[in-house]
Amino acid sequence: MGGKDLIYAIEERIGQPEFFVGRHEELSFFIEWVDNIPRKLSRSTALLSRRKKGKTALVERLYNIIYTRNSNIIPFYFEVKEGSRWIVDFAELFYRTFISQYIGFKARDVEFCRDPKPLDILEAKAGGLGLTKIEENIHAFKLALKSGLIDNIWDHAQAAPHRIAGISGDYIVQIIDEFQFLNSEIYYDRERTKVASDLASTYLSLAESKIAPLLVTGSWVSWLRNIIHMQLPGRFVEMELGNLTDEEGLEAVLNYSIMTGVPVAEDVAVYLNKLVDSDPFYISAVIRSHYKGKDLTTVDGLLNTLEYELRRGTIYGTWLEYIGRTLMQVNDVYAKKIVLFLSKNREREWTRKEIIEKLGLPYTDREAEEKLQMLVKGDLIAEGDTSARYRGMKDDIFYKVFRYKYEEEIDSLPLGEALAEEREKQKREIERLKRELRSLRGLQSYHKGHFLEYLLMRYLRFEEFKKEGARLKDKVYNYQEGAEFTSYREVKPARVSLEGGREYEIDIWAKSYEDGQDLMISVKDREKALGINDIEEFLKVKSIAEEQGLMGHFILYNTGGFDDSAMETLSQHKVMYADRASWKAGMAFS
Repeated sequence: MGGKDLIYAIEERIGQPEFFVGRHEELSFFIEWVDNIPRKLSRSTALLSRRKKGKTALVERLYNIIYTRNSNIIPFYFEVKEGSRWIVDFAELFYRTFISQYIGFKARDVEFCRDPKPLDILEAKAGGLGLTKIEENIHAFKLALKSGLIDNIWDHAQAAPHRIAGISGDYIVQIIDEFQFLNSEIYYDRERTKVASDLASTYLSLAESKIAPLLVTGSWVSWLRNIIHMQLPGRFVEMELGNLTDEEGLEAVLNYSIMTGVPVAEDVAVYLNKLVDSDPFYISAVIRSHYKGKDLTTVDGLLNTLEYELRRGTIYGTWLEYIGRTLMQVNDVYAKKIVLFLSKNREREWTRKEIIEKLGLPYTDREAEEKLQMLVKGDLIAEGDTSARYRGMKDDIFYKVFRYKYEEEIDSLPLGEALAEEREKQKREIERLKRELRSLRGLQSYHKGHFLEYLLMRYLRFEEFKKEGARLKDKVYNYQEGAEFTSYREVKPARVSLEGGREYEIDIWAKSYEDGQDLMISVKDREKALGINDIEEFLKVKSIAEEQGLMGHFILYNTGGFDDSAMETLSQHKVMYADRASWKAGMAFS
């Protein structure tokens, strides 16, 4: 479902919708999961990954897709935030958020989805919409609040999605973000002295609902996993959100570059993606880095920017949140030494006995287990294949952050030596990638996908035609008088609605500051010349787009060009067209 047609019932914190890149497999999985809810086949699921990996972006996009579909499956999103809260206040907020979003869905009013309304307003709105059962449920919750009985209040709020699904014939998708904080941030007493450390366990029955299944997320992976195993055994299917695929990661680099206006050279895009293992957060952090010397058009500029991020930038700050919180809880002089050792030797698993012996720890086996499990809970190390084995996090960026921060303290190795050693490793990896790219004859062969589209977008977004001294008529065949390269406000895909509800994506819409100078480019990457049958839909789309008021110039690009019949037809329709030969200058695939 395209970004233009999606209803953003809740604001996506990722920012502009175009920043959502990749996650095709995961999104397809959860859409199928949603589709199976009316068949009562979907089980409650836990989505696990550390902070800023893309969980919230994924579930917010899923929410908006469900809302846009407007079926009898209704989404409910709630984030359990850090910060202490009395359970009565929490229950009221939880309930008002659910009812507001339910009513917002029924009334097709996104304001209700974005801002939980007071109970009196919700009760009146439900009555006005003829939602009698909802009106009665709100009245019953208000009576529960007056009773002051905590168990009654929380039970009514917590069970509302399941109960309303049961009486309405609707299905509810309950998305609860940062579920682990239920056990640490909510208090049973108003004075907030008695933490509700078992609150998650109250979902033991509700997590089995087939009409209102839960999709919970957690940024503290081991902590949430422990809650699920100990307090909610057998209730959740666990799914860990990994990095983007290699191709998706490269698309993210190029897309973020275009959307933020930060130039990234084609080869540097590949190196960045590889050095951060296609991690969307790391990619975003480097491209948006506040490093004053940021230059992502050269290898040295990339390495300097990445080093800044690992020592004092956004990446450093995010990992220090995990590291600082966990080390404070462990409160042990050897904790840093354990983390550094396992991270440095993360190619294999280590038994507790080996860890004790290698590091000379003054622990019994039981004491070592206690310390190691606290580090696991803080996501600084991971469990191995058995309860006696542990390993370092398989994240080279985390290792570097930890090493730069603590190795001099632990092993007396000067920071400068650690930086030089890691810089040399990175350069060796880049040289390997350079050889690989040369053997594949360029970047376009390295990643087919949408790479060609991104190169053309970048060419327009960063006005590379000015560096070449090129005019539009130098790049196309069948040039139309008056069409010129200009400065563009925005360069991104666009969609045109066709008959029968179908959509056609125009790969590149370059929106000019000058009236009538927009460029709408459809991109094909076929080595074979396009024939007349291959261009019919494009011509139809051009006609419809012009009827819909899209003013500008249309260009059809195909790598392998066009046959005589296609060229004749395009000329008759006054359409400019281009191929590898015409648009070769300045492009990585020339």
